[in-house]
Amino acid sequence: MEGNCIDKWIKNRLNKSLINLLYIRRLIRNRIEERSNINDYFNTLCYEQDFNSIIKIRDESQLIVENCNKFLNRISEQYSKLN
Repeated sequence: MEGNCIDKWIKNRLNKSLINLLYIRRLIRNRIEERSNINDYFNTLCYEQDFNSIIKIRDESQLIVENCNKFLNRISEQYSKLN
């Protein structure tokens, strides 16, 4: 069963972003040992990678918010047309 527009939106828009977020989280978690064994963390490649990963999380999260807002506007307009 395909479902309605909500199900299609989750499948086509939200799932991709969630998968990306989980992937970035895994990258960060995979560096836990590296972070634990570093005295001068802020001068390392690990720090740069973590910093960039957090930027990617922020950007992907903003994309989720934008997609939510667009979708909410679209379904609100459709609802308004029905009433």
